[in-house]
Amino acid sequence: MSEASTDISSEKKGVKKWILAVFALALLCGTVYIVFTPRQTPLDKAVALIRSSRSASAVPLLEELQKQNPSDPAVYPWLAQGYLATDRVAEGRTALDTAFRFGVKSDSHESMAAVVESFSLYYQNRGHYEEAERLCRAAAPHVESDKLAKILADLYFRWAENLMQAGNLEQAVEKLTALKNYAGYLDDPQKGQVPHKLARCYREMAARAETVDKDVDHAVLLYEKSLAACDEPSTRIALAAIYAQKNNKKKAVENYEAVAAVDANNLEVRHRLVELFLDLDDIEKAQVALSELVDKERSFENYELLAGLNLKLNNYAGAVRALEEACSLKPTAALLRQLIATLNKWSARLQQESKTQEALSVKGHAERVTEKLEALLKEERKNEPRPEAAKSVWNPGSPPVSIISSRNWLVRGSLTPEGEIKIKNISGAAVQDLTLTAVFWDNTKRQNKGSVVLPVASPTSNAFAPGAEKTLYFSCPNIVAEDHHLAVMILWKGKFLKEFPVVKQR
Repeated sequence: MSEASTDISSEKKGVKKWILAVFALALLCGTVYIVFTPRQTPLDKAVALIRSSRSASAVPLLEELQKQNPSDPAVYPWLAQGYLATDRVAEGRTALDTAFRFGVKSDSHESMAAVVESFSLYYQNRGHYEEAERLCRAAAPHVESDKLAKILADLYFRWAENLMQAGNLEQAVEKLTALKNYAGYLDDPQKGQVPHKLARCYREMAARAETVDKDVDHAVLLYEKSLAACDEPSTRIALAAIYAQKNNKKKAVENYEAVAAVDANNLEVRHRLVELFLDLDDIEKAQVALSELVDKERSFENYELLAGLNLKLNNYAGAVRALEEACSLKPTAALLRQLIATLNKWSARLQQESKTQEALSVKGHAERVTEKLEALLKEERKNEPRPEAAKSVWNPGSPPVSIISSRNWLVRGSLTPEGEIKIKNISGAAVQDLTLTAVFWDNTKRQNKGSVVLPVASPTSNAFAPGAEKTLYFSCPNIVAEDHHLAVMILWKGKFLKEFPVVKQR
């Protein structure tokens, strides 16, 4: 019994010793912390308040420190920051300038770059970009070059945007050019925008020189500068148009080809290329360009022209394919006759080359087309008006205009078809008041997809002169199904004039 009591007593004494040892160690650590931890100075307290967005409480402490020791440079950057945060900007700028005079630098004072950036943003937000630039120049000896470069990069970017919005393009170019030295310090989205903005400025200046100042040579120079800044399709298209007007067709082709290389679906550019190659009498290149175009835009006019080019190159197979495509879109007697003549020439050529089997095959094809022609002519004769009903002069009760041509298309990925028609005044007199209507018709569902009124002439506008021609552009007011067969019907006073297919651009 006595031995058990002795063991319990020994255990209690051991626990007490352990508790005392832990307490002594904690007391020692606390004493060391108190002795060796530096006391928080008033400046440290003020800095902590500013960092916790309590500048109003920090400013009185900093002002007191300034009064106690006006020559202490460490106070002024924080005082400037505090004044700015409490909307005492003038006093803050004075404190910052004082820090500059004392030679405070960012490598010895952590807040210098931050306070310069804060003041720069303050000036920028109020449109005082010149003052922000002067501040950055004054801060150059006191702020690390990388940090100052970042501040200047953001400044010039915002400044250039402001000048562009105000239409001050020349100064915007100056700032964007200066920004090139600091562009590496911009964030990624902004960094990539700099060359595009510079190109846009030059492009808009060129357009102004061309249209307002009528200085085409200066416009060309500015467009070239735009390309040097950033090669963009819109610049090349504008430049190509000027070169075409100046009859420098080779330079126009060069620019249009550059656009076609990066934007394969720009069909207007491909049309221009075909026209320019024809003007240059370069039939081979015109044929290649037109072949690429018909892959994207199937139209009667394109295939008819392609057939003619292939015939000039003695490419009978290509001509036949193009003529058959044209016939599938709009069969006419003249086109079928041309197809027959082409097939006969091709057959004769094959016969001369001793390719008898191929020649017979082509000859048989020509005979089948001849049968189609006869059937078409028979149908046309049925629909011919009787001689007594035919009229040789314009009837005032009939439309005063005729439709010369029409082009209607649906761009790939779009659900809104567009079109244009070219009309001519055939009435022999000036037309004072005339409107046509374009109706978009869904042949798949046999329903109207919307109509557009096409104003030609009105009492408040110039009259449509006799014999004059006019092109009218229009687009569908509603969306359509991309896979449906679409057409455009032109009406005059509710009467049907003509129907044209909508070509789907691939």
